[in-house]
Amino acid sequence: MRYAQHCPIALAAEVVGEPWTLLVIRELLHGSTSIADIAAGIPGMSTGLLTKRLRKLETAGLVLLRQREAALTEAGRELASVVEPLGRWGARWLPPPRYGDLDPALLLRDIARGIDRTTLPEQPVAIHFRFAESRGPRWWWLVLSQEVAAPTFHDPRLPQAMRIDCTLSALAGVWLGHIDWLDALRDKTIVISGPRTAVRQAVVWIGASPYATTGTGEPTLSS
Repeated sequence: MRYAQHCPIALAAEVVGEPWTLLVIRELLHGSTSIADIAAGIPGMSTGLLTKRLRKLETAGLVLLRQREAALTEAGRELASVVEPLGRWGARWLPPPRYGDLDPALLLRDIARGIDRTTLPEQPVAIHFRFAESRGPRWWWLVLSQEVAAPTFHDPRLPQAMRIDCTLSALAGVWLGHIDWLDALRDKTIVISGPRTAVRQAVVWIGASPYATTGTGEPTLSS
């Protein structure tokens, strides 16, 4: 879209303001490089449209394309100073996500890539999630170690660090900072089963979204 204005905001909006473009940039900023990995983070976007948006970003000097991979240029990486504050603004001022917008695959994907792996054990373990309601599979696992943090809906046959029975809304709520962990545990919208250390491990391992509304980004066990 052309605004035909000299204003830098208008010029920037011509590049990043089209539908889906900011989500493509979000995925690139979060470390996705292959077209397949970017597409996995934006399942509602067709591959053809994704390719079209990437080519436009390449023309604008924000992305380098090589075969089936994409990488941000220096100008593209600088968009982090725009996208990250926008995410924090959305978390603070907009309503929590609606149930229909929640997808366990995307939620666990976001949680996994934000995990501080230095807090994880050296040998792989799994957290077994059992969602009370879900589009698609209701049982999921997070495979965790210092080398990997990834969701799967196939039983990885690993030692189980804990089991978490919850609603999607509750898990999204504590991760985004809309709900306090202690409140979710008291209301039993999140139930953690396992060793005595399981609750604190879950809070530390899962952490909080970089956009969490708590202000600090640190989850707490107190209200």
